[in-house]
Amino acid sequence: MELKIFYAFLAVFFIAGSFVEYTLTYKKHQNYYKIKDTFSSIKLMLAGLVFDMGMKILTIYGLIKLSAYALFNLGYDWWSWILCFVIWDFCFYCKHYTEHNVRFMWAIHVNHHSSPHMNLSTSLRSGVFKGIYRYFFYIPIIFLGFPLEMLIIIYGIGKLWAFFSHSQKLGNWGVLEKFLITPLHHAVHHSCNEQNLNKNFGETLIIWDKLFGSFQKNKGNLIYGIHEEVDHSSFYKTVMHEFENMANDVKNAKNSKERLLYIFGKPGWNK
Repeated sequence: MELKIFYAFLAVFFIAGSFVEYTLTYKKHQNYYKIKDTFSSIKLMLAGLVFDMGMKILTIYGLIKLSAYALFNLGYDWWSWILCFVIWDFCFYCKHYTEHNVRFMWAIHVNHHSSPHMNLSTSLRSGVFKGIYRYFFYIPIIFLGFPLEMLIIIYGIGKLWAFFSHSQKLGNWGVLEKFLITPLHHAVHHSCNEQNLNKNFGETLIIWDKLFGSFQKNKGNLIYGIHEEVDHSSFYKTVMHEFENMANDVKNAKNSKERLLYIFGKPGWNK
């Protein structure tokens, strides 16, 4: 029950925060928000919450069972919190990188990128079916022996950070730009400019992108969204358009290898 209340609070907070940003920016920046696009984001978030709640219950049950086989018994010391946070952030980086490089996961995640706008409401655009795979990436944290409650709290903090990283009204963060995923860095990730594709995957720390070569500095003149036009007036099309593309490719594939690559290969793979 506490978990449901926590995520309900986050949902209300995110919607309220988006409304506040819209109110503060409307007069000077009328193209910063578009009502239809914002409502599309809210619908995606609500659909994702409904689907994800069942997956969260199953996942927590599984993680509790897994914790009995943990390698260590790590408690709530200050260093344990820091270590758990760093490992969690790395796990998120791996998840996010995979979402952009495995097509069936991209078919789910693409909903988050399909908006041509970048503002707080964009953070609400959830991949509706993300719960199918999202939590598998955090299994190492429990297997190492970190408390489940610690993971849940850090996960929530990460979601709050990610929410604010979608605003384009928070400016340059100075020296923090060297270490953290800031709005300037995350704007690059949402850009569909060629040099910015598949860059800046981190959620809170930018160090993984710099370490693994996926960092891209914000050079301005960003275009947001994806190259494919999506009919956002249809909720079904918004959610399923890439699944339809993938199904057509699989249908027209010449052999089993091509079928597998159209599903598990990189988005855009072609023979």
